[in-house]
Amino acid sequence: MNNKVFNELKAPLYIVSHTSVAESIFGNLFQATSGVLTSGGTSQQMVMTLSNPSGSGIRAVIDTLEVSVSTGGVLALMTLRLDGTASGVAAVTGYNLNTDITGSPVCTAAAAGGAGVSITGGKIFHTDFVDVDDDHSPVAVVVTPGHSLGINYVFSTSGNQGAMQIRWYEIPLNDGFA
Repeated sequence: MNNKVFNELKAPLYIVSHTSVAESIFGNLFQATSGVLTSGGTSQQMVMTLSNPSGSGIRAVIDTLEVSVSTGGVLALMTLRLDGTASGVAAVTGYNLNTDITGSPVCTAAAAGGAGVSITGGKIFHTDFVDVDDDHSPVAVVVTPGHSLGINYVFSTSGNQGAMQIRWYEIPLNDGFA
């Protein structure tokens, strides 16, 4: 394979996602960032959730999950859960990535780090040990009305400071794919 044309994911280099551009133009691309979180307590966790309320009329298509921490070489267990129960989290503001559109997202995000923060239950669909110097995970998760996605990082050491970010599209249920 020609490494100058393809990246490590076997995808062509320098490609612009037409979906990202189109959804951003139409005002359907949103992002929420946690702000600074600190892992602590016995479980040393950072958690972020995205919830799509029942009857919302949209599907949330997750584009990217990111976590960055202040200390290099930190090992964490990353777990993604559908419909888990998060405790100790607080709402974070989601915003539209099209500066010409003032609409707020239908989905709500929440995040926290430290003692008393956790996410339990639901369905674990991905778990992995990651080096979170700056972990950027493209995902293909669709969160339909009445469901949620939870991202949980459990760190090998306490006192890590970091931030989490989630980017998603909100696509009306009556448009596009079924």
